[in-house]
Amino acid sequence: MARLGPEIAAAVKLAALLGLIGALGPFLLVLLKTQVYSLVLPTASMGTAWGLATGFAIGAVAVVALAQLRDLALVAIGNRLARRLAVPALLAASERRDADPAATTAQALHDIEEVRRGVTGTLCAFVLDAVLVPSFLLLLAWFHWAFALFGLAAALLALGLGVLGDRLTRQALIASNQAAAQGARLVSDAVRCAEAVEAHGMLPALVRRWAGTLGLGADRLRRAQAGARLTDAAMTTLQRLAGSGAMVVGALVVLQGSDIGYGIIAGSLLTGQLMAPFAHAGGSLDEAAAARAAWARLDALLRAADAAPPREARDYPCPEGRLSVERVTLVHPGSGRALLRDVSLEVAPGEVVALAGPPGTGKSTLLRVILGVQGATAGAVYLDGHATAHWERGSLARFVGYLPQDPVLPAASVASVIARLDPRPDMAAVLRAARLADAEQLVAGLPHGFATRLDGTLRLSMGQRQRIALARAVFGGPRLVLLDEPSAWLDEAGEAAVARMIAALSAAGTAVIFASHREALVAQAMRRLTLKEAGWALAALPSRTLPVPLPALAAARAPARLLGAA
Repeated sequence: MARLGPEIAAAVKLAALLGLIGALGPFLLVLLKTQVYSLVLPTASMGTAWGLATGFAIGAVAVVALAQLRDLALVAIGNRLARRLAVPALLAASERRDADPAATTAQALHDIEEVRRGVTGTLCAFVLDAVLVPSFLLLLAWFHWAFALFGLAAALLALGLGVLGDRLTRQALIASNQAAAQGARLVSDAVRCAEAVEAHGMLPALVRRWAGTLGLGADRLRRAQAGARLTDAAMTTLQRLAGSGAMVVGALVVLQGSDIGYGIIAGSLLTGQLMAPFAHAGGSLDEAAAARAAWARLDALLRAADAAPPREARDYPCPEGRLSVERVTLVHPGSGRALLRDVSLEVAPGEVVALAGPPGTGKSTLLRVILGVQGATAGAVYLDGHATAHWERGSLARFVGYLPQDPVLPAASVASVIARLDPRPDMAAVLRAARLADAEQLVAGLPHGFATRLDGTLRLSMGQRQRIALARAVFGGPRLVLLDEPSAWLDEAGEAAVARMIAALSAAGTAVIFASHREALVAQAMRRLTLKEAGWALAALPSRTLPVPLPALAAARAPARLLGAA
């Protein structure tokens, strides 16, 4: 953050210089106009007229160009700032072990956008225009001190009116947006539960609630619009009065015998320039507070990352895939109880362990601790004798497959998604993973098969996304597969396919740990680890012979070259 300071300062100085030159442009254009009366009309010289017209055109183009250059400079520094902050901030957020990495990453992205908006939005423009105020006051005082005093009074009035107008409209807009969001939730709930709404005769009551919410939102919006119109009208009136008032001040100064030259013109133009930055000062001040808070959070995040000892990250071998969880305890910061307490587990290659227990007992958290993305308060997790928390992430990903509870898929082709965003995926491995996850027919039905892009234009159901995410989890023949609710979005047939996939993985020597509330799926495991608020319990389940079709088992066992040739 300290290294970014000089870059921001240099860009702001450049933008301020461009703004100062651009602000003086209208004054110089008016001076050119006055020369028409003093040089062209008395002499009737067309050459002089054409020269002044050319100068006026060049000056007008320069004023517009300078304003655009200033905006481009602010956009460029804002985007550069976001790019420079993104990688270190996201890495620092992902490396934090004292908080949820997902929440920390989301907050970091929000803070980066808040800082970028502060540089490229109205805030920086307001600051730059406000910085020029002393220069304008000095210029007005050079003509006469009365112009500077009048301009300062006009600027303060504009500041007060801008803050007042923002306060009048902000609360009404917030209430209107909240009412609109509540109405949207009512409609969404009614659509999602349409059968229950119809069956229980709740539609008239929902319509009345929706109409009331809509009316409240419309009333708040009308208040906000009325406040905005009143503020704009008052600001416009004030600016017109200020321009006329500067002329009155100039006339009074002239009547007192002072020679002010072009002071009346300068007073009329520069008084408006003094008032312009403060017209929307209320919103800019709120934006400044948000940007300053975001900058402070990013600075604290990066300072903590710099102060933390470097995390050991090595590329270890994984010949077997034997997992050892040794007395893992996790207490979230600020929590009064341990989510996980002294959890221990040994999983041999080919073993299948189910995580069971009520919601909120830490099943998903335990999977993240095993994966090494969630730090433990005490204890450790070892894969073939090496701590997963100290494993280089890219290397560990070659041996571990993971299915999160929410099957989020990035924007890429289906083949690239399954191959974990490999730009040139091994199609033989992709096909094996799709067959193992029972996603081959699903992908074949997509518009372009494995080349279909998941960029938001193609609507996939949650079950379809789950199958593709399952294929991604088993891609590459991992030694250990961690599944968080693998059948949550699937029907009975999909659940049976998951059971066959787990059996095929087990038969191929892959250890599988999955969390599920489906009792039928949990019963297929060899052992069950039940997490409770008071602790945990590990029990062996009766051995079962899972129905594994020959093609799936062959796909799990066959070497890549044979399946690729097939």
